[in-house]
Amino acid sequence: MAEADDRNRARMYLEKAEAFLLAAQNEEDNRLWIPAAGMAIHAGISAKDAIATALTGRTAKSDDHRQAVRELEKILAGHPEQARACRALGELIAEKSTVEYTHRRVGASKVQVLVRRAETLVDLARTVVN
Repeated sequence: MAEADDRNRARMYLEKAEAFLLAAQNEEDNRLWIPAAGMAIHAGISAKDAIATALTGRTAKSDDHRQAVRELEKILAGHPEQARACRALGELIAEKSTVEYTHRRVGASKVQVLVRRAETLVDLARTVVN
């Protein structure tokens, strides 16, 4: 685990991830698919930031969000949840452009998957940070 300042930053990323996840779940309950999907994606990215900061003291930032999956893969090398976490983040990242920048619809079944992937990452972040 990183130094005290890094732990505090990791907790802040975790709080952000939890807030995005709660918003995603609420929007899903209200059948607001696009906001639910967007919030799930942001929850997953913030969870990755929490995990990275907790374990290494830093988190990479890039305009190419696919880099986040590679970062998580390296950070979790040897961890039993590595494959599951990377798959979850990869699925979230793969939908980011569609959800946020295109005219395509996002339906209930896709949102359900995205919210579950975000839950996977936020749960792992809670374990790592706490």
